[in-house]
Amino acid sequence: MAQNIYDQPDFFAGYSQLGRSIEGLDGAAEWPALRAMLPDLDGLRIVDLGCGFGWFCRWAREHGASHVLGLDLSEKMLARARAVGPDTGISYERADLDQLSLPQDSFSLAYSSLALHYVEDVARLFRTVH
Repeated sequence: MAQNIYDQPDFFAGYSQLGRSIEGLDGAAEWPALRAMLPDLDGLRIVDLGCGFGWFCRWAREHGASHVLGLDLSEKMLARARAVGPDTGISYERADLDQLSLPQDSFSLAYSSLALHYVEDVARLFRTVH
């Protein structure tokens, strides 16, 4: 199984104090560059690989995505994402990106921020997503 430092209490407590954890996407230095690369999300089915607190999942829904699947290895991250409140268009699931399996042709966009460096075989993940 992939590295999961986020479920360690001390690490999670520290991570929760970062700007990106408190301010969401606006607190993430990479967000403006990533946002500029995104297509129109209206009606898209999206998978967020390493969704963390679910900030992008919620943003995508607010910008027209029909459904977003947020995947993360960390139960603590998923619990925080779910705690924001229910949205029938967002599903959060625990998944190890090193062992990921996805139904064929089920997503029109794959998104990931700050998760790929944890993946041991990123080429395999890219083939799975493709």
